[in-house]
Amino acid sequence: MLEQLLDEIRAGGSLEVSALSKKLGASPQLISVMLEHLQRSGYIRPYETCGDGCGGCSLKTQCNHAGHVNLLKMWQA
Repeated sequence: MLEQLLDEIRAGGSLEVSALSKKLGASPQLISVMLEHLQRSGYIRPYETCGDGCGGCSLKTQCNHAGHVNLLKMWQA
């Protein structure tokens, strides 16, 4: 399942933990633990999205927290 999760991240797009959970048929808690493991192992790293705040972010339409910095957590391989 770790390989499937890594494949989803490599495929791109913005997948939240809940979307990954549904797609892979695993609990959100398990997905979170797997993401942490993949990061610690060096396979993925956090995607920096909110350096200039939501006004300058190309992903602002996907973030439900407009105006809040660093609330949208995404990963890249």
